[in-house]
Amino acid sequence: MSSLPLDASFHSLVDQDEINYKVVQQLNAIFGKDIKNLHKVKDLVEELTKSKDELEKRLRFATTEAPDRISKAVKAADEALAKEARILATIDELQKEVDAHTKKYTKILENIGPRVRTVIELERVKAYNQYIHGVEELSKEIESSLHIGAEGQALLGYRRLFDSTKAVQSSRCLNLVKFVTSTLLHWNQVFTQRFTSEFEDVLKTIKWPFTSSNEGVSQPPASPEAVQRLCTLTQYLLQLTLPDDIASKDNQTVLSPAIVADFTTPLHPIQLLVRPLEVRFLFHFTGSKATNSRENPEWYFTQVLKWIAAHENFLNMRIQPVLNQCNHKNTSAKVEFMRGLVRLVVLKLASDLPEVQYDDDTFCCTIQETLNFERELCEAYGYPASQPSVLSVLTQAKNFARWIHIERKFALELMDELVSDQGAWLSLESGEAAHCGEQLILLLQGITDRYKRLPQPGHRLQFLELQLELLDDFRVRVLQVMKSETQDPLTSHYPAILNTVHHIIATLNDWGDLPFFVEMQYYHECFNKIQDQTAAAIAGYEKTRSSVSPDDPSSFSFIQQDLTLMNSSISPEILARQDALESLNTNAEAPSVSQLAEVSGSVFDSTVELYSHIEGEMIRTLSNYVFSEVRARSQPYRKDKWFYTTNPKALQNNKINEPSPSICPLLEVLARHLHALRDILASPLFISLWKKVADTLNKYVYEEVILQTRFSDIGAAQLKFDMTRGLFPIFGEFTQKPENYFKLIKESVILLNLPHGTTFLLRDTIRMWNDDQDTFSLVVSPVKALAEHGITVLSPREADTIMNIRIYNQDQFM
Repeated sequence: MSSLPLDASFHSLVDQDEINYKVVQQLNAIFGKDIKNLHKVKDLVEELTKSKDELEKRLRFATTEAPDRISKAVKAADEALAKEARILATIDELQKEVDAHTKKYTKILENIGPRVRTVIELERVKAYNQYIHGVEELSKEIESSLHIGAEGQALLGYRRLFDSTKAVQSSRCLNLVKFVTSTLLHWNQVFTQRFTSEFEDVLKTIKWPFTSSNEGVSQPPASPEAVQRLCTLTQYLLQLTLPDDIASKDNQTVLSPAIVADFTTPLHPIQLLVRPLEVRFLFHFTGSKATNSRENPEWYFTQVLKWIAAHENFLNMRIQPVLNQCNHKNTSAKVEFMRGLVRLVVLKLASDLPEVQYDDDTFCCTIQETLNFERELCEAYGYPASQPSVLSVLTQAKNFARWIHIERKFALELMDELVSDQGAWLSLESGEAAHCGEQLILLLQGITDRYKRLPQPGHRLQFLELQLELLDDFRVRVLQVMKSETQDPLTSHYPAILNTVHHIIATLNDWGDLPFFVEMQYYHECFNKIQDQTAAAIAGYEKTRSSVSPDDPSSFSFIQQDLTLMNSSISPEILARQDALESLNTNAEAPSVSQLAEVSGSVFDSTVELYSHIEGEMIRTLSNYVFSEVRARSQPYRKDKWFYTTNPKALQNNKINEPSPSICPLLEVLARHLHALRDILASPLFISLWKKVADTLNKYVYEEVILQTRFSDIGAAQLKFDMTRGLFPIFGEFTQKPENYFKLIKESVILLNLPHGTTFLLRDTIRMWNDDQDTFSLVVSPVKALAEHGITVLSPREADTIMNIRIYNQDQFM
């Protein structure tokens, strides 16, 4: 690449001496004084050549391409400046024209502006007057239509007035809104009074309410014209609606007791249908009438149910179709009617309960009748659970506390009577629970039936806690009675007590799988979680409060929770419990299927565990008693001389055909006790019992009979006969293979009766394996050798012990 030519002007711009000096300095820095650094010359030349080429490239761009681009940019800038000058000139001309135009018409605008605003205001006034005139015209049309009896046409005018009122509700013309609204309310009142009056007259014509006790009444004793007119009036009344904001203000003026705050107002036609019944209800069940008896709450409950039954068909066949036509398909006339009557019952019940709460019998009667009424109302007449019910009165704090107190009181008194009764531990059939156990289950079932319909889970949990408390109380009583019956468990009430305990366990396990108690377990888990969180929060608060100095101004707080805790003498545990119950009652929602599927355990698990412990202890007691009876009669059998026999037939034939005389008392008492227990115990209990007896006998015979003596061939054969033809058949009545429950005896008998040669081989195998287990296990396993003869429970050492107690030389014991 050729170098760029430099003119003389370039040399005049630089100091040649300074350049030479800097070059020398750089070369000295690179090479130094060491001659060995001369090899860097080649790299330096390449680097300087590369730098020189780069600089020349930049200079070439500056001298050739850059001037062309710069000239184009300058040209474009000149053109833009020229265009800007033309635009500025145009703007100046337009500004002059605008100034001239503004100057010309300013005075005209100053004179016309106020008049234009006046015209706009007049147009608004005109529209305002036209709207008022339209409303007045609608009122006149409605009035004239009503005057000539054209009720349908009048309702059309009312509907247009309704739309006009709804359209101006957001207007800032407050007087106009007030005028239109008052006009609508006026005609609503006029229509309501007119149709209500005629509606009530028609009700009298059809002899409403129906007083017939026949629930099959489907057609009132009136003309079809009267019934049709009633349906028409119902349709008219349903059309008398108000805008939502106006209706809400109108409803706020109606005050009602807090106990019925959840009862929404029924549709107006339904209110008119309920009103005559309300008058009758108040006439008969308030004041000094003989029918107003607090001792007989079933009177007004029964009367309300009769009214529902008498009017059910009429509501479904006549009123419900009208509701469907008037866009009320999701509203049930029967449910609206029932809710109106239930409201009367709630008010009556709320006034009576405080008066009878200290009379236990009357209070209990009222509670029971209320629950019966609620159940029949829902099951027989389909009153939805989502609707407010009479149970809201029972769950008022004072009423509920009294209710659960009486439940506990009467339940404990009943249990005292049940347990102390002479026939408390008698059962109608063998193997069944005793009388007191059956009555306890009925008592618990009755409590469940009474509280299962309560809407709030917190209230249901309190009743569940009462049931668990009663179960624990009964468990303590069972323990007391059980200990007094252990002297003679077979002939006393001991088996009946055991049957009762087993029956309670089985019943609680069955209840735990019911959907109701699965749901209760879900709520119980929620309750425990909330209680733990609240307890932790209270503990943290107490810790924080105790750590702050009372003299510190920053420690003063007026939080309501702090004041409550500081002024309360209730323990933190009770506070946490109350908070958890209130939280469940106000915030808990019905669990979903997936949430119920995640529930683990049962609400009765802890109770079942305690009762199961009693059951196991009682089974062990019976088993030990049977075994002690058997052991007491086993002493002669244990002292038999198994190394020889006095049976001459056995000596001659080397064959055993009859059991040992000493084992007969043992077998007799064992069979007698087992048969007696089978007849009086429940089947699952007896199965557990005989298995436990079999296991105990298995170990006892093995340890106290077999391992404690020596056996000749005849003695071993005698033992085999006694076990297989005497002991095992007793248990053969309870299982197809009783020998499986006597494996120690069975395998010992096998080893004692093996041929001598086989026995010697097994003994040698075991002994060689004992001497060198690692090496000998590779050849043959003693476990496998024993398994070939049916020995699977005894270890090789135990098997060797059994074979060692055999006598192989009979003559030395003859």
